[in-house]
Amino acid sequence: MKNTQPVVAYENSLFLNFVIDRKYRWIRHFLIIAAIVGIHFLPTSDPPNTDEGKEGWILFTKFISMAILLGFFYINHYVLIPVFLLRNRFLVYGISLLGFCSAIFLMMLILERLDLPFIDKQDETLLDWKDYLVLLILLMVFIAAVSSLKLFKIWIVNLIRFREFETNTLTIQLEQLKSQINPHFLFNTLNNINFLIDENPKLASKVLLKLSDILRNQLYLSKGDTIELKEEVVVLKNILFMEDIRRDKFVVDFQVEEGLDNVRVPHFLFIPFVENVVKHGAHQAMKNGLHVQISFTKAEGRLCFTCINPQKKKANPNDYGGLGLSNIQKRLAIIYPNNYLLEIDEKADFFKVFLSIPIDDGTYAYG
Repeated sequence: MKNTQPVVAYENSLFLNFVIDRKYRWIRHFLIIAAIVGIHFLPTSDPPNTDEGKEGWILFTKFISMAILLGFFYINHYVLIPVFLLRNRFLVYGISLLGFCSAIFLMMLILERLDLPFIDKQDETLLDWKDYLVLLILLMVFIAAVSSLKLFKIWIVNLIRFREFETNTLTIQLEQLKSQINPHFLFNTLNNINFLIDENPKLASKVLLKLSDILRNQLYLSKGDTIELKEEVVVLKNILFMEDIRRDKFVVDFQVEEGLDNVRVPHFLFIPFVENVVKHGAHQAMKNGLHVQISFTKAEGRLCFTCINPQKKKANPNDYGGLGLSNIQKRLAIIYPNNYLLEIDEKADFFKVFLSIPIDDGTYAYG
């Protein structure tokens, strides 16, 4: 499955920005207040009341109701949810809501006893437990609606934080895996130079200059997220070149399909495979006379890397110059989750690696 989900999804979402961004806080509060006020002044089909005294009382009760709902909203939003609900104290949270509803109903009973009916009942009966249940249901529906807004915001913020943490973790893992590649390549090359110093100082000097060039390229190329395939190929060919000058005969078939030079790939992704060639396959040739056969091709929108080399002895497929196949697979799994193919074909006389990765279209976050 292709990993096309952005790491931080809210960056291009106006809705999510509006929900979580603090600069829109006052607009959000204004909309909540406007919704509560609007509910109380919705037009009805009831005939207009000509009793000015009763009309004034109805208006007064509406303001009391709005004040109660707003108070209920803000107490729940800033006190009950953070203190109880988010700390998994669900029973205390429920009891608090029940207590708040009971306090409102008690206030309505007191107003009724003062001949100031908070609820204008058509049958002119007193408030009873049925009215309490109706009030409880209405307030619970209201609190569920407004609480869902708060919880949705918290869920989005936590999701973004988790994504950022996950991204940072993957970046650290990738940097660690890359740091395991570079030192080993350096140590191997220094050993080669040490070997050449006594045999051929001029060649040792040439290899040292080539190493300097490789390290310089790696230093500057590693500053971005990816590099072009042609730049990676230069590094791979330089590694093989340094092996070539050590051998009397070292035949390399290195093919790159036309049109792939500008394809972007992660840093140092293919170096471990070429290091494996140097370690296990540089001492003898295959039946076709080649010491190593490397190709980069394109198939069905994917970049395919193939590396074939002979084996001087039975090698451990998990041993890639000390790096280990597991580390290569970890890096591939981080960069291309469920979207890469790595096949190791080990025979008695040759060792073949096939790697297929999607061609970068900008949806992959490299470390």
